[in-house]
Amino acid sequence: MEGKRVLASVNLLDLRKATEESVAAYSAIQSANLVVYSPETAHLLHQLNIESINGTAEVPANVHVELVMGPLTLDGDTFANLSEPVGFLVMGPVSIGPDVKVEHIERGLAAVMVMGPVTVPEHLAGAFQSKTPLVMGPVASYPILDRSHMGDLVIDATYLETVNPGTEMTVVGSLRIQEDVPAGLIRKKIAKLFVTGGIMCYAHNEQELRAALAGSPSRIRVIPEGYRVVDKPIDLDRQLLSSITDKRVYFLRSIKIAPDVDERLLSERLDGLMCAGKITCPQKLQGALAKVCDLLDTEAFFYDGELWEIDYEMDLLPERFDYVDGKVTLVVTGLLRVDPSITPELLVDRVARVELFGDIECSPEQQAALESRIGSCEGIFQRFGASQDPAKDGEKPGYANYLAL
Repeated sequence: MEGKRVLASVNLLDLRKATEESVAAYSAIQSANLVVYSPETAHLLHQLNIESINGTAEVPANVHVELVMGPLTLDGDTFANLSEPVGFLVMGPVSIGPDVKVEHIERGLAAVMVMGPVTVPEHLAGAFQSKTPLVMGPVASYPILDRSHMGDLVIDATYLETVNPGTEMTVVGSLRIQEDVPAGLIRKKIAKLFVTGGIMCYAHNEQELRAALAGSPSRIRVIPEGYRVVDKPIDLDRQLLSSITDKRVYFLRSIKIAPDVDERLLSERLDGLMCAGKITCPQKLQGALAKVCDLLDTEAFFYDGELWEIDYEMDLLPERFDYVDGKVTLVVTGLLRVDPSITPELLVDRVARVELFGDIECSPEQQAALESRIGSCEGIFQRFGASQDPAKDGEKPGYANYLAL
């Protein structure tokens, strides 16, 4: 094993042009999200020591594959600019526009691999699926109606004035109906409405909107009358809360209530609080928050002490606890490495709660201590050196987003 590389994880492993020699350079790969190979290199997949694979796809070596990190929309203009069939590997959602034709897909696409949801016109579903060796997500189809809109759409009274009465409309995305749309205007203008994403409207338009909806019921979020809508993430500290003049607020994104907010101030400033995202709140305010917010219909997270959010790679050193009074709550969505010098006793004494959605790298004793404080555990614990024998190669396992052998 001397001189060979070890990988903890790789997002995309491309073996389409791999050789016996390039594969032999790796002694182990802990996990691979997606492995792509050609008919000529399929046998090499079994020569790699890969502990976990989420998906595999066979794609000819001569096909140019574009890697897309995020959403991809394919419309008529996309195919007009292609000189030869192309492949796509998409880490995110894929949407096919209403102006795409069957011949576009048959001539322009070599292969499409998707790690996310796919939305495609009904008449193109068969042709598109014939070009997708791998789809790791739901596939939804939509009808082509009088008026089609790609992407999220905001409809106000001015927009509806441009719509002919009795129009049938498709929205490939989410839909938001503004407060200025008067009751009765939707019923007059829209005969049928198909929406692939979520819908937000105000209470005075809910019934006529539901009457126009076709297909599977979309998620409808209704804003009650009298609520001010805030469409941005908010850190709600004492100063900001004191400046709010509206007694009822609907937050469309996540909010974080700061530790300097007390029960009296929260009760004085707010009569109603609704949140479409997540509420992060100190544990001491749970009772006060419950009086102004329906916690059964809201995603809320309550933390003790100081909140440490790790959404990247971080080394946790023992000295960091010297600058904190009391306990801390750890929310790990990235990679947290616990320094070996931190004792299990220190973790038990100073950590109130652990919410694990990413990775924590630590010793077995540290893991046991952290598990005694675990709340949610959708991530994984990794042992120091568990993926390799340090005496043999002395390397820490690496990480790669894209690796071609």
